[in-house]
Amino acid sequence: MPPLTFNIIRQSTQRRAARRGTLVITQAATATGNTPTTTTITATTTSTTSSTTNVNGSGQNHGHVAANKELIKRVIETPGCFMHTVKGTVPHLTPDTMRLQGFGGVHVSIEQLLQDHQPGGFDKWPLTLSKFLNLQDMILLCDLRDPSRYFKVPVKSDRHIAIKTHKGVRQLTLEEYLKVVRAYQPDIVAAMADQIADADVPPAGTGQGSLDAEGETQGSPCSGPGLKRVKRSIDRSLKWLDQILLDRQGMDALAADRAADEAKRQKMQKAATGHSHDSTRGVESLALELQNPDLITTKTTTAMTRIPWSGVSVFAHVLGSHVEQERIRSAEETARREAVDGFIVDTNPLHGSSKETILNLLKVSLDHLPVEKPRMVYGLQTPEDVLKSIAMGADLFDTSYPYHLTEDGKASLYSFGSDSNSINTVIKNNNNTTSGEVTTNRWINLWDDEHANKFTPLLEGCGCYACKGGRHTRAYINHLLKAHEMLATVLLMSHNMYQYSKFFANVRQSIEDGTFEQDSASFIQQFGSEPERTGKIHAAQAIVEMALSKRNRLDGSNSASASSCRSSRNGNNSSESEGEQGAMSKEEKAEARRKLKEQERFERGEKNRMEGLKRKKEKQQQLVADERDAERTREP
Repeated sequence: MPPLTFNIIRQSTQRRAARRGTLVITQAATATGNTPTTTTITATTTSTTSSTTNVNGSGQNHGHVAANKELIKRVIETPGCFMHTVKGTVPHLTPDTMRLQGFGGVHVSIEQLLQDHQPGGFDKWPLTLSKFLNLQDMILLCDLRDPSRYFKVPVKSDRHIAIKTHKGVRQLTLEEYLKVVRAYQPDIVAAMADQIADADVPPAGTGQGSLDAEGETQGSPCSGPGLKRVKRSIDRSLKWLDQILLDRQGMDALAADRAADEAKRQKMQKAATGHSHDSTRGVESLALELQNPDLITTKTTTAMTRIPWSGVSVFAHVLGSHVEQERIRSAEETARREAVDGFIVDTNPLHGSSKETILNLLKVSLDHLPVEKPRMVYGLQTPEDVLKSIAMGADLFDTSYPYHLTEDGKASLYSFGSDSNSINTVIKNNNNTTSGEVTTNRWINLWDDEHANKFTPLLEGCGCYACKGGRHTRAYINHLLKAHEMLATVLLMSHNMYQYSKFFANVRQSIEDGTFEQDSASFIQQFGSEPERTGKIHAAQAIVEMALSKRNRLDGSNSASASSCRSSRNGNNSSESEGEQGAMSKEEKAEARRKLKEQERFERGEKNRMEGLKRKKEKQQQLVADERDAERTREP
């Protein structure tokens, strides 16, 4: 078995299914005892007293070396998080500030890392992904897709899926995926899965019976994907999961696919040459035989044909879309694979539904998964959604919520449990008043002009890098944002990640104390629900980014504005003008349009003037050349 151990320390004594535990990765140590190398296959468990408390009080223990100096144990306490990354790095955080956060793992999306020449170029790959990213002291989880949002991509097939790389959509086969895993050697890898969503359903007006690329009904936008499409996605993902688990053992998992392709090729070749039906009976029987999983296992995968990669744990996706019965089938069938080390339930494809529907479907999946293995949830990152998911038995999440707050220029004020009574939480008089957003006491927007004269920390009593010791004030960060200095997002990200880490630490303590249910109800009552993100940006931010856009055009640099870059990072497809107009008043929009027209007229005038000077200079040079030619002709 891979070196992943999940221990449940404390189960909630209340009606809720919340539980506290540890996720442990055990690796062999080098001669110096500092750097993990080849992973040892072990069933060693970790005592609950072995973890130490870090600066955030979250109880993480990174790089702990056992007493015999032979094992390095890395721990994530659950409920907990993997840090969200963009292209392999935690956004806005330098390596030293990233390691100050109370999280023991990072989540890396393969689609953001693959280059054009990969995976073909992995024969020259000398490093593991952990070493390549300088994250050897963190638990590294790799998945194909970005867990913070769902992108619509073309329909998959039985042999490949489509991923959205930095150079566009490309196809990735299972064989290529296995090459990536063997090269990267992460601590945990998510199995390849056929994810579908409402976004994949044809738009309204195409009819209930519209067909997908494989010729089957796709469903309607209101009801989600069709039943056939949902069943096919589960069957396809289970097949891939079986092949991945076989390859991890060192068996040739793709032998059955190659044999089926060869049988099909031979059948077509014999049919083309005019052979009788009897002559192709052998090929047909071979094809039918290859469809039997038992025969595949015994006849094509018994030999150890490859080097095992048993040092990598495998998490399997649990699917089913909106169909409850299929979600149950997916969970039960996946749970039957005993070699699976954990489970992932992705709610991003369900985001066309109401929050109540999403949580109900999540519960259906979690209720049919084994309790002794960790469950990770994608797509639910706001504190109140996290609490509801934990109450259903979820263990792991991603940290894209602090990242989205930082991108919007917001600083967290929320707290959980005992901290709600000890931290001076600023309420409505510190809310957004100039941005037009819904007021809330869970965060403040540092773009607001009211913070320009507030020389206090982001949150009194906070121990993060930005707040501790009164290092940085709201007024200073407001100034940095309006000056478009990247230190602003560094400080905000450090604060938001710290508060998110402390939130989870307090949740674990609440489960330990047996007060999780009461503390969750108190949190919802005090902080309410997260306002929906509309994609609009603050009026002050729109003015700053418009000025940057004009400066870029004057400098002759890329005309793409900072606003469009920001929209791309957030998955917002709206244009710069749409983002600005959504947050500005009529007078501000009229003034912005007037100034933009003036700037365009000035640029056109300057361009015409420079072209006139260029033509005049060329004409003068031509006259001089003509005079020289005339002089040469007059010479004897």
